[in-house]
Amino acid sequence: MKTIIIDNWLNKNLVDYLEEYFLYKFPHYYGHKSNDEDPDDLVFYNSNLNPQDALNNYLFYKLQKTLKMKLKLNRMDINIQHPGMPGSFHADDGMMTCLYMVTKTLNNKGSFEIKNEPPVDFIQNRLIAFDASKEHRGNAPDKGEVRITLAFKTNFYKVIL
Repeated sequence: MKTIIIDNWLNKNLVDYLEEYFLYKFPHYYGHKSNDEDPDDLVFYNSNLNPQDALNNYLFYKLQKTLKMKLKLNRMDINIQHPGMPGSFHADDGMMTCLYMVTKTLNNKGSFEIKNEPPVDFIQNRLIAFDASKEHRGNAPDKGEVRITLAFKTNFYKVIL
């Protein structure tokens, strides 16, 4: 699967709402690692999302419409990284991971990397869809910033034309 990048995925009001909601109103839990098998992997914040929640259900619906694919959602979560909390390279379960960049960062710091592909700048309201088996990581943001991504871990059903 070729990596897909879509800018301006959501409308401005929803972008602003999600940033405020995930930054200040939704609980974050410290202790998540990109790669549990790597003892040197650094820890950051994470929260699992309920896919039955109306907002989360809508976002998954919008994802399927945007990609023109019928998907099975394995899980949704948010990853929260502060300066000094880089992720490490890892692969995900499922067939396709979709990553939505929730927060603003100055100078687009906190890039996203897929091994053997060019880094992708962290730009608020950007959606990236990629093969879940490709090793990838999120880099930490600059001092004073927070990098939040919303991850959809999925399997394919079929392409909708």
